Amino acid sequence: MRSEILERLKQAKHLQVALDFIDINDALKVAREVADLRNVIIEAGTPLVKAEGIRGLLKLREFNNIVLADTKTADAGDVEVEIALRGKSNIMTVLGAMDDSTVESAVKRAREVGIVVQADLIGVKNTVERAKELFGIGVDIVGFHIGLDVQKKRGVTVADLKEEIREAGKYGLISVAGGLSPKTIPELAELPISIYVVGGAITRSSTPRKVAEEIIKILSTSTIATR
Repeated sequence: MRSEILERLKQAKHLQVALDFIDINDALKVAREVADLRNVIIEAGTPLVKAEGIRGLLKLREFNNIVLADTKTADAGDVEVEIALRGKSNIMTVLGAMDDSTVESAVKRAREVGIVVQADLIGVKNTVERAKELFGIGVDIVGFHIGLDVQKKRGVTVADLKEEIREAGKYGLISVAGGLSPKTIPELAELPISIYVVGGAITRSSTPRKVAEEIIKILSTSTIATR
């Protein structure tokens, strides 16, 4: 399953819908609106994973989508792979800022059970250098991520990291998250990005499906840049 998912991500750009809810019912309501659209990844956001746990992840399996558990693992990588495994998720995340031993632990166990590992660069200063290191350790995807607090305080989004994304894309699959919307995604559409993570622009919209469709249309007109 891991190799199949990675191949799909290499072939087409995907929209990842970040369900950053605390109540699984709120998450399911949005998921039902977008799950049948082409190339959509359903993300159990970190708040949802914390609030609803494995039972919440299992409920997201009612959809025939790639499911990402945004565990943001900071320690005990192999143990937290088990959360994704028992929740029948396809991808789990580990914090790229953590010690290599944690990343290595997650990668080793994930390879054994067929789960994809994404390293999240939130809080990392030297993003390109660390991305190269993480791919060397064996992570499958590196995620450029501008967190909500930084967006609010500094007024920046992941769209401000174009050059870093372009450089890191030479080494492996890239995901981007942080302030993305139909207005900002066109700025990044031609970069070597496999996954565009969108939360609030979809989940806080009165028409989440319409917004998701608009984004998918933008992504479908571009291809993943050759590395």
